[in-house]
Amino acid sequence: MSDNTQSDESTLRRHLDVLLGVMRRLASEPRLDPLLGSIAEETCELLDAERTTLFLYDAATDELVSRIVTESEIEVIRFPADRGVAGAVARSNEPLIIPDAYADSRFNADVDKKTGWRTRDILAVPMTNLEGELVGVLEALNKRAGSFTERDRALLTALADQAGVALQRARLLEEYLTKRRLEDEMELARDIQAGLLPHDPPGLDGFDLAGWSRPSEYAGGDFFDIFPWSDGRVGLMLGDAVGHGVGPALLAAETRALVRALALREDRPDAILCDTNRLLAADVGEGRFVTLALAVADASTGTVSYASAGQGPIVVMRADGRSDQFNATGLPLGILPDASIEAGEPVELAPGDAFLLISDGIFECETTGGGDLGMERALANVRDHLAGSAESVVRALEDLTESVSPDGRFRDDRTIVVTKRV
Repeated sequence: MSDNTQSDESTLRRHLDVLLGVMRRLASEPRLDPLLGSIAEETCELLDAERTTLFLYDAATDELVSRIVTESEIEVIRFPADRGVAGAVARSNEPLIIPDAYADSRFNADVDKKTGWRTRDILAVPMTNLEGELVGVLEALNKRAGSFTERDRALLTALADQAGVALQRARLLEEYLTKRRLEDEMELARDIQAGLLPHDPPGLDGFDLAGWSRPSEYAGGDFFDIFPWSDGRVGLMLGDAVGHGVGPALLAAETRALVRALALREDRPDAILCDTNRLLAADVGEGRFVTLALAVADASTGTVSYASAGQGPIVVMRADGRSDQFNATGLPLGILPDASIEAGEPVELAPGDAFLLISDGIFECETTGGGDLGMERALANVRDHLAGSAESVVRALEDLTESVSPDGRFRDDRTIVVTKRV
C-alpha cells in the first residue's frame, strides 16, 4: 500500500470520526443558539475553513438570515432568499463550490467591505428537514490549505443533512417553550385580574348586590367592582378597556385603581370620571380608551346616582316588568383629556326594582343561528328572574349566554352588575 493511499485512508477515518462526533453533539443539543454555534465551529474544524456562515430560511418573509458568522463582527445578515451565493443554493437546493468568490457574479462583497476581510473561496450546501423542506444554507469560507474539493462537498452535505434535522427539532422545541411561557404569563394575568374582582360584595341596607365577569380569552378588557364608598353608600362600576388580552387587562386594572383612589376624596361619580379621564389621557396611547359606568347606591334615599363615560345602555328593570334604558353621559376615558362627563338623573328604586350594568358581550353574544343574542332577549331573561336575588339574575344571564353559544367560545368579554332594591 502506498504512502498516499495510507494518508487518504487516515484522512477519511479522521473525517468520519469528526463527522460522527458532530452528529452525536447535534443530536444531544436541544437549544437553538448553542446548536447554531456548534454547527459553525464543527464545520470549520471538519473542512479546515477559516470561517463559517449559517443562514436560516425564514419562510414567512422568504429571506435568509444569518445567526452565526464565526470570527466576524456582524451578528445578523438578512436578505431575500434569491440573492447571493446562499440564495442560489437555496433556490436550486444544490451545493456550490466557488473557487474564486470575486470572479462569480452571484457573490455579494458587501460583508467583506464592512469587515475588511476577504473571501477567497466558498463551499455552500442546503440544509433541509426530514420532509425535504429548506431549513437554511451552510457556507464554509476560505479553506486554509488548497481549495474545497468534492470530498469536502460530500462531508459538508452529510453534516448539513444532520444539522437540518437538528435545527428543525430545536426550532420546534423553542416554539413549544415560547408558547408555554406565553400561556403561563397569560394564566398569571388571568389570576391577577380575577383576584381584583370583588368576591364578597359589601352589604348595603335595603339593597341586594351581585356581579360577575368572564373574559373571552385568558385576560380581558371587561372589569367590574362593588366597593364601600362611605357610610350607607356603595360604589358600582362596570368598564371595558378596548381590546382583548394582557394589554387591556392592565389598562382595566389601572382604571379600577384610579377610580377607587379618587373615591376616597370625592362623592360624585361624574367628578371622579372626569379626573380619571384626565389621568388616563396622559398615560394611554392613540387608539386606547376605556368605557366606564360608575354609580353609587345610597341606602338613606333608596336611589342610585350614576355617570357613564361611553358605557351603555344602563338599564333599570322595574318590578312590574317595565324597563328604562339610559345612554352614556360622556365620551370614553382616555380620548380627550378635557372631555366633559355629566351626571345622570338619580334613579329612585322601589322594592323589587333593579339597576343593571351589562356589557355588550352579553347583548352581542353570538348564537347558534349566527345572529346576536340581542337586547330584548337579554332583558326578557332578566324579567323572568327578577323575583329572585341579584345573584340569580346574574346567573340567569350567564346561563343564557352559555346555552346559546354555538361552541362555548365567546368573541367578547361578558360582565354583569345587578343592584336590586329589597
